[in-house]
Amino acid sequence: MKDAVNRFGRYLVGIAVWIGLLTVAIAANNFVPIRLPHGVQIELPRNWEALSKNQRITLDSTVQSRNERAGIFDASSDLNFGANYYDEAGKTAAIMNVRYYPDMDVSQAEARAAGAADIRELDAALRESMVKAGQINGFSVLAWSGTSKQVVNGVTAFVTEYKRSPLNNNGNFKVRLVRVFNGGKSFTMTVSYRENQEYLLRPICDRIISSLRN
Repeated sequence: MKDAVNRFGRYLVGIAVWIGLLTVAIAANNFVPIRLPHGVQIELPRNWEALSKNQRITLDSTVQSRNERAGIFDASSDLNFGANYYDEAGKTAAIMNVRYYPDMDVSQAEARAAGAADIRELDAALRESMVKAGQINGFSVLAWSGTSKQVVNGVTAFVTEYKRSPLNNNGNFKVRLVRVFNGGKSFTMTVSYRENQEYLLRPICDRIISSLRN
């Protein structure tokens, strides 16, 4: 009997391992690699919809027009990629995009060497910029969690977290800016999700950020 129990135990372990492997395989297949310029790669869920070039140009033109009307002229940038996740009602529940800054001259070496004072200075500048952007584009910064230096797959990045009000009565959004300084190849990846769907979307956004490679 004891031998039978042991064999049954090994059988259950085998099933558990098989189910675990199947679960991992299914999970892995839910994400697809996205290759971007300058060796940047991320992974997105299959059900996120990429913005067309036409949509990206329209969004960029809207922001540029509002900024210029307010007397704000940002550094040259390129909204190279964007994707949204829509809920069952067809409303935007999560957003991600990657914007390049070809005129940036801060290197990865300088980013790695950045100390606490540098990070505080960057955080203050970003907060001021976001508050001003909200005033121009119709949203408010509701909470600011700050900026930290993190290493993602060997890449030094500055990750900023904050919460903003909705642009279209679609619920508050939690936002993370992942800024990578790398000279003319510098970029910012923005990942955000609707706060009332945090339980579902926070792990997915975590996964997107952790997939970043450069």
